[in-house]
Amino acid sequence: MSTDRYRRQTLVKELGQKGQDLLATKHAIVIGGGGLGSHSANLLVRMGIGSLDIVDNDTVDITNLHRTSLFTQEDLGKSKAFVLQEKLRAINTEVRVRGINQKVTKENIESLVKNADVIVDGTDSMSLRFIINEVSIKHNIPWVYAGVYETVGMVMGILPKKTPCLQCISQNILESISGEIPVLGSLPAIIASIQCTETIKLLLGKPLAGLLIYDVWNQCFDTMDIKRNPQCPICGIKKL
Repeated sequence: MSTDRYRRQTLVKELGQKGQDLLATKHAIVIGGGGLGSHSANLLVRMGIGSLDIVDNDTVDITNLHRTSLFTQEDLGKSKAFVLQEKLRAINTEVRVRGINQKVTKENIESLVKNADVIVDGTDSMSLRFIINEVSIKHNIPWVYAGVYETVGMVMGILPKKTPCLQCISQNILESISGEIPVLGSLPAIIASIQCTETIKLLLGKPLAGLLIYDVWNQCFDTMDIKRNPQCPICGIKKL
């Protein structure tokens, strides 16, 4: 590992060299390579995650460009996963990056995440997030939820059997709408930064912040300390 690459980061007392070395042993899987997923993958690779898979079966569309930082007009029509693989490998050759051009389903998700230390949510589908949530609880794999809508973003780290799961907080999340989701271009980068930080805290065994809600337009930040629902059909006491 390059001693200079992360020098400024290891000076941060919350991380230090010990935390940096531990981060280099971890494997993350990012599901979704759009506004949130591409930003989070970019940050994790730059900050020194050991290895990272990014899974997406979509292609780069011109509507992606206003809220992403890695894609360019030259990438239009190309696989998001493969474009990100190429660009992220060029950013940090010390990180093993693999792009997987595949749709995530209930049938294949277990094979995709089986070696992951953490799952990072870059999707825009609540139904897919609930699939991630179920496999997370079933196989004890932590994950970090994130979502954006208009000017508001939400993030929560989920540690199976210790924190609330997505089902526990579902009443606090806006339901998915049909059609295109309105998103201010600056929002995904901010929410992905928060998501990446919670991901690293989770991997290092640090306390998580709960459900974080940020309105970028009104500059309002709120944290909700939500408790596990003992009757939750996914992570409740009877279920576990």
